[in-house]
Amino acid sequence: MKAKKRPGCLVIILIIVGVFILIGIIGALLSDSPPETANNSDSKTTGANASQKHEELFAEAQALLGQGKYIDAITAVDKAIKIEENAEYTKLKTDIEAKIKEKKTALEAKFEIKEDKVEKISFISPVSELDKGLVFYPYIGVNKSGKYMYLRVGYQEDASKALFVFTSIKVRAGEELEELKFNLLEKSNDVDLLGAGMTELVDIDVNKNTQKLLDNVVASTEDVIVRFEDISNQITDYTISKEQKQDIVDILEYYSYLE
Repeated sequence: MKAKKRPGCLVIILIIVGVFILIGIIGALLSDSPPETANNSDSKTTGANASQKHEELFAEAQALLGQGKYIDAITAVDKAIKIEENAEYTKLKTDIEAKIKEKKTALEAKFEIKEDKVEKISFISPVSELDKGLVFYPYIGVNKSGKYMYLRVGYQEDASKALFVFTSIKVRAGEELEELKFNLLEKSNDVDLLGAGMTELVDIDVNKNTQKLLDNVVASTEDVIVRFEDISNQITDYTISKEQKQDIVDILEYYSYLE
């Protein structure tokens, strides 16, 4: 009987090399597979967070609509729509826009709106029924460039009661005292000794400081006092009425609705 031949060294070497190659291929395949558990977990977490976020924003917009805070409501629902396109969200936005339009129409009925057809500017202000006393209200200008707001301050008095020419205006609203800055050359003065008496007015640009002042005037539960002082240091104080406060509230609200 012939004895079996042992495999040669070359065959053994080829078998060993083949095993290493096979191990390498299997390792490469395993390394290319994504870490399923971690990635899937992160993806699910992100998706859940986004879903929760837009639902919270939608609920917030609904609550703000109920409170009559239409601009804040629009902001909240826009954020929700940006995260998730949803017919329910779009309908809520349409409802809010309808409320804003309705509110603007109601406010416009309380205002005096004048058109400058030459300069193409619309001026929107409270309807003034003032005969004598303090003038204090913001008014709006709208043109093709956008919107802006001025605060008109002054008084109308009998000539015997009027200051000579006021040079300083200070407003006390609760704990806040604000001096209004203005250009003396931009004041208007009208003297009618036989009729209206003395009218003196100035229009002040509503910047951040003036806006803060108006907010303080509206929010103050105490008397808001406007003090005028003339070049001889004579002073005259006026108290802003409830009606004047409401005029400020209405103009500021209307301004927020304008593009």
